[in-house]
Amino acid sequence: MNESDWAVGDRHRLTFDAFCDTHHRTWSGFAGTRLRDSDAREAVETAKGRVWQEWPWILREQFPAFQAWTILKEEVGAALLRRMMDGQPPPSPGFVPLWVHAVRAAAERAHHLPEADGSHERLYAALCGLSERRHDVVVLRYLLGLTDAQIADCLATTEANVRSTAGQALDRLATALGARGERQR
Repeated sequence: MNESDWAVGDRHRLTFDAFCDTHHRTWSGFAGTRLRDSDAREAVETAKGRVWQEWPWILREQFPAFQAWTILKEEVGAALLRRMMDGQPPPSPGFVPLWVHAVRAAAERAHHLPEADGSHERLYAALCGLSERRHDVVVLRYLLGLTDAQIADCLATTEANVRSTAGQALDRLATALGARGERQR
């Protein structure tokens, strides 16, 4: 490798490291909603390795964050599949109370869901029943606190679509849980 090859490699490594630093909280948070701590860390590290292998290609894509998000979701899914193949059950609803409480609090602020009754199994089941896109928006927005612009970047969509999808997700949750009133628009 000559000096110019090293410079290109170093520049790619710097942009990759900065990209990972920017998205690490989101990736770890998402993986943590589906997996136990050690499995979540492993899935994120494996995803980072795959992103690094494909980094030159990802940099040429219109939405690099979306490409990385897709890889992360594949790795989280693979970790869940490994758990099932090893005879381990998926994480129980009791595994994610902070996630459930964050979503419930956001929905209650929107006057969309019944008051919290201390039980979160029904909410967890309703969240699992959302489409993949709606589920992602709920987790990114209400649990991880990302802005609509950040979510749009991860999901390769527009901020308006993120807002619409979030509203649809709250509507679906309200229907699944028998909400008492209309969501405020």
